[in-house]
Amino acid sequence: MVNFIALLLVLTASEGIILSFGSIALFFLILLISGIRKTRKLNEENRKLMESIDLNLKDKPEEAYRDFTETHSYSNDS
Repeated sequence: MVNFIALLLVLTASEGIILSFGSIALFFLILLISGIRKTRKLNEENRKLMESIDLNLKDKPEEAYRDFTETHSYSNDS
């Protein structure tokens, strides 16, 4: 009888450990899946933004370089 109770307590303790490890593993698995999903969404949004930037740059004519030092307020006496 005592052996049965001891065996029952050991099994209950080990089941509790297995259940807690399983729940922790499930929690981290959910975090991992949500992180991968969020990363994919952000990469897709980044790709769309980069495409729109490329389209905007193609639409704008390229401006020639303009020397702005002539209008600078400091004198250029060297």
